[in-house]
Amino acid sequence: MGTVTIRIDEIRELAKQVLLKAGATEREAQIVAEDYLDADLRGRFSHGLTYFKNAVQAFEGKGTYEAGAFDGSYLHIKGNSDLGHIVAREAIDVALPVLPDRKIVTVGLSDITRFNCPGIIARYGAQRGAITLVFAYGGTNVIAPPGAKAVAVNNTPIGIGIPHTDPLFVLDMATSERAWGHITLAKYNQVSIPGTWGLDQDGRSTTDPAQVKMLSPVGGYKGFGLALALEILSGALVQVPIGSKGPGKSRGATILLIDPTIFGHTVESFRDQVTGFLGELAVVPTVDPDSSITYPGQASDQRYREAMEAGVITLHHSVIDYLQEQLRASETSD
Repeated sequence: MGTVTIRIDEIRELAKQVLLKAGATEREAQIVAEDYLDADLRGRFSHGLTYFKNAVQAFEGKGTYEAGAFDGSYLHIKGNSDLGHIVAREAIDVALPVLPDRKIVTVGLSDITRFNCPGIIARYGAQRGAITLVFAYGGTNVIAPPGAKAVAVNNTPIGIGIPHTDPLFVLDMATSERAWGHITLAKYNQVSIPGTWGLDQDGRSTTDPAQVKMLSPVGGYKGFGLALALEILSGALVQVPIGSKGPGKSRGATILLIDPTIFGHTVESFRDQVTGFLGELAVVPTVDPDSSITYPGQASDQRYREAMEAGVITLHHSVIDYLQEQLRASETSD
């Protein structure tokens, strides 16, 4: 047991080769592998290469998406079990050229596989100048409503990217106290969890990650209400079954792109107002004089830069073992 320190370029290539063996194109393998690695580099280990099997499994039964007619205001794409990582990016690429004139473009994606983190897609849009909101329905019930002892709603995460900020403002959060990945990591590391994260089979809070059968909504009833709303907006709205009829692997997403000049700003005046506001956080007094307040995306960007400068990353040995086993298995079957 334990961890392994490996060169970033080496683990990137290893993950990419696994996907190529699973049937990915060169572009698909590069994008998907980078998305999972990106999560680890930013310190979001709950969505990193520990869960790369999800990426590999996405190629089982993978189809090719179909884009509906685009009138400049909205676009609906039927995924046919195509890769969410790719479909979401290509949908944004279609929408961006008309955004300066239309100001708002809405994209609906149905029957796609996961794109790991909505924040990755929100960052993609924000890097290209669009305020980007991403709601990503996960396909199955995992949250128990307050007071319940059974699941009734997904923990539909939300990503928000704000352009012209440095580092980019990127909010990426689930509507549960913690995503399942945090529970799984705690089991791997054999550590207890806060009692607010999840419930056992009887609906009671537990600090034992092995006993967690359902997740708790963030902020109690407020998070539950938000989870319901987002499931409707990213599931039902795009014609994906939700609730108890959720299809599991098949997912939905809604992406909203907004031009920051929509209400009269220039890009420069929007940038100056937002960055000035975010800059105020750095001087907010803190209880711990050695700490400071950061905005979403700021601390993770620092971790990413430090990791890239070091050129190495430390991962649980099981991640390396899994990737190597996948390659060996594919070579044996060839």
